[in-house]
Amino acid sequence: MKISASLPDEDVEFLDRYAADHGESRSGALHRAVALLRHRDLGDQYEAAWASDNADDWHGTLRDGLAAE
Repeated sequence: MKISASLPDEDVEFLDRYAADHGESRSGALHRAVALLRHRDLGDQYEAAWASDNADDWHGTLRDGLAAE
């Protein structure tokens, strides 16, 4: 899917530098940024789940490498 976005010049310059430094296209660099945002949100969701009333249900996930804090 194609999108059009308005970004400040410095953001576009950063995106282009990042893409060039990592051998990616501008689209590839933007895709990586979105993936990182998703990953960050997933961490927030795990934290909320552990703090919820259903935290006991999450103890079964300890074997997947996550540690209870």
